[in-house]
Amino acid sequence: MITFNNLNIGFNTHRVLEGISGNIQAGQLVALIGENGAGKSTLLHTLAGMHPFEGDILFNTKPLHSFSKEQLASKRAVMMQSNHVGFDFSVFELIAMGRYPYTESLKTQANKVQKYASLMDLTHYLTRRMSALSGGEQQRVHMARTLAQLDAFTAQTEPKLMLLDEPTSALDMRHQHALLSCVRTFVEQGNSAIIAIHDLNLASLYATNAILLHNQKVLQSGSINTVLTAQNLQQMYAMKLHVNPHPYNDAPMVFSQRQEFS
Repeated sequence: MITFNNLNIGFNTHRVLEGISGNIQAGQLVALIGENGAGKSTLLHTLAGMHPFEGDILFNTKPLHSFSKEQLASKRAVMMQSNHVGFDFSVFELIAMGRYPYTESLKTQANKVQKYASLMDLTHYLTRRMSALSGGEQQRVHMARTLAQLDAFTAQTEPKLMLLDEPTSALDMRHQHALLSCVRTFVEQGNSAIIAIHDLNLASLYATNAILLHNQKVLQSGSINTVLTAQNLQQMYAMKLHVNPHPYNDAPMVFSQRQEFS
């Protein structure tokens, strides 16, 4: 699906990530985990073709630079951590922007917008303006746009890729689970997703794999159960943590403990 080898990424003289490699396959939902400033957003933006880099990135076995923006538009979609739009669009209009890679009738477009709005619990929001929505509601609109861009849950001839930068950060618990359940289903249909996320327990419940970024490098990568261990996480966060299996599905659940201010 997407492979990156020996990536070096930086800005001016500041090196953000150094010599990192990974291989994300179809059917994998990969949680990208690290402290603030670890390079999660930078890696996502680089894999999306938005940052210069040294090294190699292959998308569906071909060099990323061999694809035009138009070719990539229907194959991979990016949801940024900050999604500022310069005009006060309606919810319908913003989701419809995701349909730009496709030639279709206005009726088909409207049906697609309604489909993806429904998946994000936005059916009754379509005529509302983005400025009238809360941060969490806006986040769900941008997720619906991402789904629309990839024509998600429609029969596909090749795997597609979602790159999501903290997509649940402003959501309440119900909508966090709804969004990640949607992404997990998308992945189970033969696609891939990479999600930068701070909530380790949400990551554990939905991700198949994880990559830990620490000190400009990949600290650990692999299946969620082998990566989310107390040893790995304590090394990364430099704090005491406990990891125990979830009572219903054995997913590793991470517990911290109260610290005294000093």
